[in-house]
Amino acid sequence: MSGEAGCLAKLRPRYRPSEAVLKEYGHWAPLNEEVARDEYLKSHAHHGVFDVTCHIKELKEFGEGVQMYFLLLKYIAMLFCVLALLPGLLLVVFNGLGNWYDTADLERTMLGNYGLLSHNGAGSDLNLTSAQATSRSISMEGYVTTLFASTVDSHPAKMGGMNKRSLLLAMSALDLAGLLAFFACSMYLMWYVHSRTSSIDASATTIKDYSVRVENLPPDTSEVALKDYLLKVTGEGVEVVELELCRCVDHLLTLVVERGTVVNESKLTQAMVQRTAEVYPRVPESLIVDMLYARFLLEDLTVAIREEQGFTKTNEVVTAFVTFSTPEGRQRVMQALPRSFMKQWRMKPESKFNNGGIGGARIKPVALNISAAPEPSDIQYGNLEYTRMERLARAVASNAAKYLVLLIGFLLVSLAPAMRLGIAGLDSGPDQRQCRASCTYTDGAGSYVLSTENRNLYKGCDSEAGTGALPNKLDCEGQSICYECFCRAALNAGMYGEVMYCSRFSSVMGIYTAAQALAVLGVVAANFMIEIAITWLVRQEKHHTRTREAVGITRSLFLTTLINTAFSNLVANMYLPGPAGVIKGSFLDGYIFTGSFADTTPNWYHDVCRPITISLFLTTVIVHLKIAFRWWWRRRCLATRYQCLTQWQLEEAFSGHEFELALKYGQHLYFIYVVMMYSSGVPLMYILAAVHFTTCYWAEKYELLRLCRRPLSFSRDLACYFSSSVPFAALWHLAFGVWFYSLFGMPKSPLIAGALRKSLEHSVAAFKGLMPAASSLTPQLVAWRFTQNSSAHLFIGFIACGGALFIFFTTSTWLAVVRGLAKQLGFRNGTDDSEAVVQQAVPEFSTAVRSRLLIGPASYAIQQNPAYKHAFVNMEELEWETKKVTEAKAAAGNLACEPFWGFAADPSVAATAAGDAVAAPPLAARRRNTAANRLRAKQKAAAAASAGAAPAPLSVNKVVPVVAGTLPPRTSGSQMQPRSSATPHQVDAQPQPQPKPQAVVGAPPAGGGPNAEMMFQTAAAQTAGDKGRTRGWAGLELE
Repeated sequence: MSGEAGCLAKLRPRYRPSEAVLKEYGHWAPLNEEVARDEYLKSHAHHGVFDVTCHIKELKEFGEGVQMYFLLLKYIAMLFCVLALLPGLLLVVFNGLGNWYDTADLERTMLGNYGLLSHNGAGSDLNLTSAQATSRSISMEGYVTTLFASTVDSHPAKMGGMNKRSLLLAMSALDLAGLLAFFACSMYLMWYVHSRTSSIDASATTIKDYSVRVENLPPDTSEVALKDYLLKVTGEGVEVVELELCRCVDHLLTLVVERGTVVNESKLTQAMVQRTAEVYPRVPESLIVDMLYARFLLEDLTVAIREEQGFTKTNEVVTAFVTFSTPEGRQRVMQALPRSFMKQWRMKPESKFNNGGIGGARIKPVALNISAAPEPSDIQYGNLEYTRMERLARAVASNAAKYLVLLIGFLLVSLAPAMRLGIAGLDSGPDQRQCRASCTYTDGAGSYVLSTENRNLYKGCDSEAGTGALPNKLDCEGQSICYECFCRAALNAGMYGEVMYCSRFSSVMGIYTAAQALAVLGVVAANFMIEIAITWLVRQEKHHTRTREAVGITRSLFLTTLINTAFSNLVANMYLPGPAGVIKGSFLDGYIFTGSFADTTPNWYHDVCRPITISLFLTTVIVHLKIAFRWWWRRRCLATRYQCLTQWQLEEAFSGHEFELALKYGQHLYFIYVVMMYSSGVPLMYILAAVHFTTCYWAEKYELLRLCRRPLSFSRDLACYFSSSVPFAALWHLAFGVWFYSLFGMPKSPLIAGALRKSLEHSVAAFKGLMPAASSLTPQLVAWRFTQNSSAHLFIGFIACGGALFIFFTTSTWLAVVRGLAKQLGFRNGTDDSEAVVQQAVPEFSTAVRSRLLIGPASYAIQQNPAYKHAFVNMEELEWETKKVTEAKAAAGNLACEPFWGFAADPSVAATAAGDAVAAPPLAARRRNTAANRLRAKQKAAAAASAGAAPAPLSVNKVVPVVAGTLPPRTSGSQMQPRSSATPHQVDAQPQPQPKPQAVVGAPPAGGGPNAEMMFQTAAAQTAGDKGRTRGWAGLELE
């Protein structure tokens, strides 16, 4: 019993008196909503300035990237609204006049409903069932293809008083007219975007109009030396306003961001303890353990930041951003320093940068690479340390992972046709040949129908549903399987009326229904998975700018979702005997490559186009549901903000979400391609596109101006990529349109010469092994389909549009290659680019700042960059040392530097430097917040709470500036300075007294007593003076 009592005592929750808790940790400080509203206005001021109906020109406040996005969205919406009326709505009406499908469903608006040219009625009126085929077999679909092609010389039927053959020709011509309008508008849109971005860039004044980026710098670059060198090469009259040196801070930024998260968690857990103590008489010890656990993690990350700041590699310069007082100064430095490789190679050593005689550049001066600087908010400071080769290797690995994601999406989409074709009954049920030999359950049209006599007979002969014998007690013989044969065939064909009769096989109907739902939901789910995976993979490629990263996300998301939506479903339902034979006998046999369609027969529209059309509609619905959910969530956060315990929580309740421009571009681009690929056969997609882009324009405009925080600035690259990709959708439309309309047999077109038809026959002869086996098509018939009346003009349009795109982009590419080669050889000045042209209307930098003409950040310092605001908001009292002290220390340390590596010539100086800057250990050892460390922190927190020891106050991890001491060379240009604010971030708890010295000083090792668990306090808190200080990066000490 004593053992049980001991176990129960350990499991019983432990409490501490609230009075003791409040005495140790203090009372909860009420939150300041005015401060939260001020923080809200800093990043959401546009909510009260712009109206949703404002003109697109007014959106230039958010940068050219956002403005061009809504401009493109508006024009694309207008284009599809026109196409939805003509030819979209007209083609939907013509397709609906056909009566091939018996059921009134979505596919009645598709070209498959048009039916045979020689027959105006339902397909069930014809006998389309051979003695050896079912309604979805490969031979059956091949028979249907042959039947449609046989109407070349047949007399056309009348439909709505019109000749079906002439109407089909008019429909294909109308489709071509709409396509040519789309192609012309997309080409004009591409030209307009390139010209418009240049005018927008010229009308908006940003810091990049005054700045350049300097690359190929020595690792130990001195700010003073670089500034003097640039002023020397540009001549008199040029003033440098700011020079920002960027260093290797990727891992350091990661630690700082992670520390900020832990600081918020620590404040929240402390507030929970304080509020619980104020409201209840006792406080659960588990809350105190959580608070101490957060403190241990915070201390662990602080130590990791200290170590990271002392690493030699963290102090290496990788690039610099220089801001001049006027655009003329920017132009002069770009003209003075050649960008061509040949001119740099011919430069004299005295004209190159020698870093003021410091380090390796003293012996071997370097030629600096000068280029136009991007927007500060567009820079990924943590990725600047990655070289081109490193990023290339990461891109290769990322692309390999993207193919894996595509494969997973294809497997998910392939489950629908596999289930529909009877995957659950592959190893059960009677053989189809026995069914056809012993049973009769099809009519003359091939429909599954049972007479009243056979209905009773077959069910009675079944051993489970009936007696298993004839009414005269004789053996049923072969008819004993007919009940199961009919039920499996009828339910697998979606005949819901037979569910009651075939109740024993209701699972077959469930599989069919699940397959129909999976055909749609599988595409949507795979696209959702792809969106998350692609975003993460592209970020691992470490692009230097957010715009390039956004272009990578847009491109990858567009291609993967397009393949998953438009091609995976197509391939999954396609008859592919080659790949199916390769996987025969493997675990994938029966799951993929189970399709039976080798042509665009009417059943193909039901099994392929119908799910794609519904998935497009769901895509539009999901886009608006996301915006609606975020609207509701923001209102909920504001309504429940009284529940917030920390100032950070209160500020988050007011804050909106990010405007994800890259994801939106990718989704819209893939939507355009899917619509254009299938709209020849499914003109309803034109209407869906018009609804999608029109509603998205207004909904996303509302999202930006009423819900989102101020978006980061993006350059023109996203808009240029989007507009350059849209014209190629016309080629896919024409390619699919040729095959859609050529299914109907028609005479040869006079537009195609006989020589071209012969050439096509030789070209498609390579596929003669596949096409006859799948659809009884010979190379001659395939060539005929390209050149018949209903498709010849579409084929000519494909050649014309493809040739125009080839000439345009080939010429543009070669011109770009020639320009680049001329720059490298020095025959062409790099400042001829539009990005380097001086804008005459741009004022001086100081004037632009004072008059508020400058849009965006006014500095390249990372701590003033809105994208990195969260990284420094919780770095308590982190300040910059004065410029004079920094330069004096840098000059004193630089005198002792040796070439290339910066080792001190004086042994005493070398010893001092060695203690401060050391080589970085492996990345796994540099990361402190590991699973093992979290477990140890949890154990320490539990032991400390059990001992009743007070935790160290949050300010024990503060960072303070250095005021004295000799340091290795540092510059004030590093990018780890936090933002300076007149109103620092609010602390949610009242200042607490320091813990008793007995809790830390002289404490035994872990496990030696209760006070041993208070070792989370830092060494700086245990000792005093410089001896206990740890010098940080850029002349900072952590106490």
